[in-house]
Amino acid sequence: MDSFILGVEEMEYWDTYNEQRERQGDFLKRGQPIAEGQYHLCVNVFVRHIDGEFLLMHRSPKKEIHPNYYEFGAGGSVLAGEDSMTAACRELQEETGLIPREIQLIEQTTSPKEHCHFDFYEAIVTEKDVKYQEGETDSHIWLKPSELRYFMNRYPLFQDQKQIVERMLQSEK
Repeated sequence: MDSFILGVEEMEYWDTYNEQRERQGDFLKRGQPIAEGQYHLCVNVFVRHIDGEFLLMHRSPKKEIHPNYYEFGAGGSVLAGEDSMTAACRELQEETGLIPREIQLIEQTTSPKEHCHFDFYEAIVTEKDVKYQEGETDSHIWLKPSELRYFMNRYPLFQDQKQIVERMLQSEK
């Protein structure tokens, strides 16, 4: 079961997970309240070109949550029946048009407040021709690692992504 269309309304379903990241066998519908102790799984994909530059996508001003923020690459919810890696590759292609040459899981976190488990990936790509997903993103920038701190201190970005990028930069020293 995944996204499907009934009439004109698109309905998205997610697998339900417990606090230990175990799939529970039932589903959550996007937009519906999530019960205490239930979680869904989300992915974030940090995108780097083979030359080392990071991709930052500008979120559309039409986005309901965090419009005009920048984010590192792509991300979203894992659909029902989908695994994390498949979702990461799907979100990357949907939101950027890019296909990873390599992709690896780099970190996992949980946000009880958001009822969400997060899987963070790093994808290496060979292309820089980025496409935008209507209503999701409207521009992008490629930055060298040496330019990231300046950018991160001056533009709105997600705090958890900034922290992970800081750790990535530290590990490269």
